[in-house]
Amino acid sequence: MPRTKTFERVETATAALTLREPWILELRYHDDAQFSPEDVMENMNAIEQMCDHRGPCCLLNIFPAGMKVQPPMMNDDYYRDQRDQQRIKAMAVVTDSMEMYTASKLYFMYHPQPFDARVFEEERDALEWLRGFCGQP
Repeated sequence: MPRTKTFERVETATAALTLREPWILELRYHDDAQFSPEDVMENMNAIEQMCDHRGPCCLLNIFPAGMKVQPPMMNDDYYRDQRDQQRIKAMAVVTDSMEMYTASKLYFMYHPQPFDARVFEEERDALEWLRGFCGQP
């Protein structure tokens, strides 16, 4: 899949990062996404570029239906650099998979973040929660 980049959309190997609302970035993973540390770093770089252009953002991560947990990927804190950068104000993870829901909650328990992070089953609930951090009704 070709990668594209604008200030409102970045396409990576595993996801599309889109400006959903003025301060909310949506990271929607492709249905066939397979994770590697390099893929996660590519997504992190895209998030950094978009937040650098706008200022601190709220992040909405949407995992596709049926996405499987890859246990080795749970070992690293991919957001640790945010402790100094403060690009992310809050993160909501949306998944309809009980396996990913549980793994995501465990990930945030094991790797406390410098921003608020929650896991949701419904996209609308996640957006409502993020709007509270972004100062939107």
